[in-house]
Amino acid sequence: MDRILLAQTHGKPQWSRVEWAEQLLVHAYTHSATVHSAPSLTAIAFINWWEGRGSKAHQFLELALDADPNYRLARLSDQMIGTGMVAGWSMDKGTAYRDRGLEAS
Repeated sequence: MDRILLAQTHGKPQWSRVEWAEQLLVHAYTHSATVHSAPSLTAIAFINWWEGRGSKAHQFLELALDADPNYRLARLSDQMIGTGMVAGWSMDKGTAYRDRGLEAS
């Protein structure tokens, strides 16, 4: 599990499934009370980080910490991303995320 969380698996992620998971998490976030939103926001942050969007991931982690300042995974994740650590998948052309844009429609 830690290899997935840190984007260090040997295989290429199934990005369409990751995008689908992000949509579900956004839906869950928009339908949850603020006090319960930190886990969803943290997961969304990780997906953004995997996709090479560290700044956007940081924004989601800030929202998670605003919702629950004691949510440890969000705090640790924010520290990790704040050091400039890049997701392993983003460093390999074969595994890096490519936004499919209109092609996905």
